[in-house]
Amino acid sequence: MLAETLSTRAVHFGFLFGPPRMVARAEASTLYDRICDALRLDDFTFKYTTQTQEAAPASRGFLIQLERKEGRGTFGITIDNPNIRNPVRLLLVYTWPPSLEHVKDQMNLVADTVFDGLEGTWHKVHAEVRLRAQCGVRQASAVDYLRNEVLKLPARWVDSLGQPLTFASLRFDTASGRPAESSLDNPARELTIERLREDPKSLYFELVSKWLQAPNVAAPTGAVDMASLRPIDAEPGEYVQAAHDYLYGRLRELARSGEGDA
Repeated sequence: MLAETLSTRAVHFGFLFGPPRMVARAEASTLYDRICDALRLDDFTFKYTTQTQEAAPASRGFLIQLERKEGRGTFGITIDNPNIRNPVRLLLVYTWPPSLEHVKDQMNLVADTVFDGLEGTWHKVHAEVRLRAQCGVRQASAVDYLRNEVLKLPARWVDSLGQPLTFASLRFDTASGRPAESSLDNPARELTIERLREDPKSLYFELVSKWLQAPNVAAPTGAVDMASLRPIDAEPGEYVQAAHDYLYGRLRELARSGEGDA
């Protein structure tokens, strides 16, 4: 594997926060202006919609979307809440970003502007990063690399699947652990490795890292152990960097173990 050729296809970052409430069009428009000013950009498209539940109008939701083209990619901002029973979501999506540093700077600016611009005191309960990336392999086929170098499957068994084998995919899930030295430590993770569908000589990676305030499993009494709560206190760029470092580190280890790379 050529880990040094790793390139980022997309970065998704999200916060869930509360308390949930309605954001009306006037406040959304003001927030749009503040985001444009903070980023020094004025070419975002703007969409605002509401979802009214007539049986319970107090629980109606809202959706705010901003998006702009950047080179071959896009930068999208979504703030939404389906109803009063769910936390508010801030979702930032950057496709084909020019650099990781640019992504982190832009996402930090947007998050600061949103939390400063929306009236009220907000409490974050969840942070999540989804990275989509690709890199090349030395072999003629990414499927061969996964089959022979990663899985080391018996050739007879692989051939029995049918010929030719054109695709292979792996997924690894790890549960959330307690933070050790930093609130960024030990998130829940989902890592997928497969052949990039549009290029048979490249691998595709998708890493989802989730930092949950409360543990997935409650105490036997049903109560939440307050000592186990994870503070959601970092900037988006810090979560993105932590996810990128984890992904790159795992790929370097895989390259070294599979091919003897330095």
